[in-house]
Amino acid sequence: MRARGFTLIELVVVIVVMAILAVGAVTFIGDASDGYAATVRRSELGGTARLATERITRELRDALPNSVRVSGGCLESIPADGGSTYLSVPVSTPSASFDVTPPIAASAAGARIAVFPDAVAAVYAIGDPGVISPSATFSAPDPNNVVRVTLAAAHRFPLESPSRRFYLVRGPVSYCVDQGRLWRYQGYGFSATQPTPASLPTSEPGRSPIGESVVSAAPFALNGATLTRNAEVAIDLQFQDGTDVLRFQHSVQLRNVP
Repeated sequence: MRARGFTLIELVVVIVVMAILAVGAVTFIGDASDGYAATVRRSELGGTARLATERITRELRDALPNSVRVSGGCLESIPADGGSTYLSVPVSTPSASFDVTPPIAASAAGARIAVFPDAVAAVYAIGDPGVISPSATFSAPDPNNVVRVTLAAAHRFPLESPSRRFYLVRGPVSYCVDQGRLWRYQGYGFSATQPTPASLPTSEPGRSPIGESVVSAAPFALNGATLTRNAEVAIDLQFQDGTDVLRFQHSVQLRNVP
């Protein structure tokens, strides 16, 4: 019996069919891989945007009233660690001590006292008189539940608070978009003029990265208070990874009552 095999035409047809199937399979797998990679990139961008916005929002809501200011790509505020009411504060004559009421946390040592922060310019004009005092220490409550505040230097405040309220503050904090990154700055002190990235710390712990691939032209805007609402900060962060762009917008209302 004569042996039979494949003809050249049959082999060519099989090769062509297998090539078509292989191209289709590779295209399908490539599209699926590209889609997965794009989903991962968008998820990472979304996670970065949410974390950055939540952190900024949390600090703004705890900021000292009238301490928020915006310039260029930077947002600055002074976090308030707490507060209470005072019995008396030096207004007409400088003094290095006065009395307040609890609660005062043990961790408050070294904080500054802020009284009646009614304007941004007044808040950042550190001096005597000034809205913000030198660093302070606090005694334990006496039998009458009174805490004695001792300042590092004699100081007087420009005005008393109508509600006798004071705040505990430390140094200001800034968020800036610089060279495609969102940075958080701390530990750089007070300045009458809002600082820029060029004058802010350049290494940790003074500077820490919050987000990358930021392409926002105007990430922050401060809208003043009106008769119907408090002041607010509009956050407009835009992140880009390749062709994927995510824009995250959020508004934060500020405390206006000093």
